[in-house]
Amino acid sequence: MSLTRFDFSKFFDLNVLVIEADAASGHQLKQILTGLGIKKIELGRTAQSLLCGESSAAYDVIFLDYDVETSLSGADLIELLLQKNFVSPLCRLVVLSSASERQKYAVDYPFHQVDFLDRPCNKFHIDEQLKLHVRLQPFMDPLLPLVHKRRYVDAFKLLGELQQKAGADTPLAVLQLKTQLLLELGICEAASALIKAACSKQQGWALWLQFLLDYEQGDLDACFNFLADSSGEVLCYQERKEVWQVYLALENEDYASALDVASKFPAATMSTQIVQLVKQVMMVSGKAEQAIELIERKRRLSGSGYQFCVLTLSLCKLLVFLIAQPTSEQPVAQYQTMLQHSFRQLIADKEASQFAVDILWLQGSVIGLMEGKDAAIAFLEKQKQHLSSMQMSVASQCQGAALMARLGKMNAAFDLMYLAHKALNLLAHSIHKVYAGCVYQQAFHSIYRVSERGQVYAEMGFRHERENELRAAAQMYYKAYLAEPQNARHQEQLTCLLSQLKLSKFKTFVLDNFN
Repeated sequence: MSLTRFDFSKFFDLNVLVIEADAASGHQLKQILTGLGIKKIELGRTAQSLLCGESSAAYDVIFLDYDVETSLSGADLIELLLQKNFVSPLCRLVVLSSASERQKYAVDYPFHQVDFLDRPCNKFHIDEQLKLHVRLQPFMDPLLPLVHKRRYVDAFKLLGELQQKAGADTPLAVLQLKTQLLLELGICEAASALIKAACSKQQGWALWLQFLLDYEQGDLDACFNFLADSSGEVLCYQERKEVWQVYLALENEDYASALDVASKFPAATMSTQIVQLVKQVMMVSGKAEQAIELIERKRRLSGSGYQFCVLTLSLCKLLVFLIAQPTSEQPVAQYQTMLQHSFRQLIADKEASQFAVDILWLQGSVIGLMEGKDAAIAFLEKQKQHLSSMQMSVASQCQGAALMARLGKMNAAFDLMYLAHKALNLLAHSIHKVYAGCVYQQAFHSIYRVSERGQVYAEMGFRHERENELRAAAQMYYKAYLAEPQNARHQEQLTCLLSQLKLSKFKTFVLDNFN
């Protein structure tokens, strides 16, 4: 069977799940699918069977109502399904939505098959999605498992072989996947060539990949110009643009600009990740009361469950930060009461076990604030083996590092920040990595004084280099160079490393200028 010849037998054998809150709409969608010849169709009114991992069938396509869960925004629901692997990357997730474009396109989903259909949709739209999935299966089924195991080189080689067989009939989605792989592999010149061809046709995915490429190469002027554009394809990505404006402002420590953008996000439609980003901005901008009010409002709406735990953790971290850095204007006793109450709510929630490591770090913080540093250190010592066996996110490691720094355990803080940077480098290029990078930088800045940062970055670069993680080492030496441009040692380390990597340029550092 040719890679590009349409296989109707696979079309009729598709296993399809419909999750639709409205019974009449769900029944109508099932009728459309039956009329198209689909035999295997399941119908659900909630996403709980997926979220609980109870649904064992390997679905090919899922049609998902964006507003199916009243306690979760559509953006949060998609995030949860993908992040927790409740939906396989081999499955096409088609989101049925009447949401505004700023919500739908706020996040990119690299290496997942996610598409949006505006309501009302008809049988032609449904048929198009099903046929697209069948056309892409010969490419995506062998490629995506390799990608999700981070075997990017193997995936890239296989993609080249598949493209050679398909020739000019290679689907656009496969070329997009190829560009994303090049970006992950750091082969910027080849990625740029593919992106430019697609950008000339104003294709949204290519415009954003060009933006990421400019960011990776340190061309911040191009990034700012892109974000300032208010025409063409970029218009439907308003929220993503604003998130990037906040991130770039935070990176430049321009907190006033970050707050100016973040305070304009519509509170009613904020996803949980946006709530946490706005909280970060308010926290560093001295707007603690507004941040607490925002999170509390969102917590009341979520009631309980996974999102409630995420928001409660976020609130507790903010309160710990405020209590640890008291000023004469802050009601510390009130914050302490709120912290204890929120912590009790958190550990009592049915989903709390999913946040075990964050809860341990938080418990250590609470003990440190209420009983003193020695008691917190003793508690963490007892939990040491337990903590070392846990898999931690970038945010969890940063949380632990900040706690260790407050307890005076700077070596442990350094180790956790180093591990957090390793975890950060494992994330695919997307808005999620942007947010994780923001969390990392804020933690780094809270732990290390300006005068220390250059040396700490250089030490992290040395550790990465020792473990043969050369690109990660280059990132750290570059940050050391930016922090202390007058330090010739940082320049020498970066120059030597770029020669090993066979790179003539790294962001704004051009090798010829320092040879």
